[in-house]
Amino acid sequence: MHRNTLLFTAFLAIVAALLIGFNLGRTIPQQASTNALPTQITTPSPTFAYLVGSTCGVSFQYPNTLTPMESSTSGTVFANLSHPDGSVIVVCQKDIPGIALPADKIESMNIPVASGTASVSARLYHDTSAKDGSPTDKLMFTHPKTGLDVYIGGFGPVFTQFITTLKLL
Repeated sequence: MHRNTLLFTAFLAIVAALLIGFNLGRTIPQQASTNALPTQITTPSPTFAYLVGSTCGVSFQYPNTLTPMESSTSGTVFANLSHPDGSVIVVCQKDIPGIALPADKIESMNIPVASGTASVSARLYHDTSAKDGSPTDKLMFTHPKTGLDVYIGGFGPVFTQFITTLKLL
């Protein structure tokens, strides 16, 4: 067989193997992450309880009106099914780009470590939605243990409760 024919056949075999691998990867069911399962805790509020969750190496409290919709090792979406505007998203990955906003719309925060010995600086961006101009807040920081950037987005009292209870694991 000629050398060019052999190289072309090898190239086609590699492409076929990749395509078959991608298609098999789509059909294999993903194992659900157990790190975002809620745990009931007691609070003095009789109207609704708070749940404790963790993902991306952080722990937090969220009201039981939020439901973890999608969960993986790279983040979780917490949605309020009756009021979609009360949803919160937590994502962690490498190199999340910063948000270009004026300095008066950026607030510095410190996220405590669960052991209470240190904290990590974070930036809280007060932005508006490009779709309809509604307010949206975005908290971003780099997790010191994993080296991943953590992005938490939402707005309103649910988001405020969420970020005030954040602790690094």
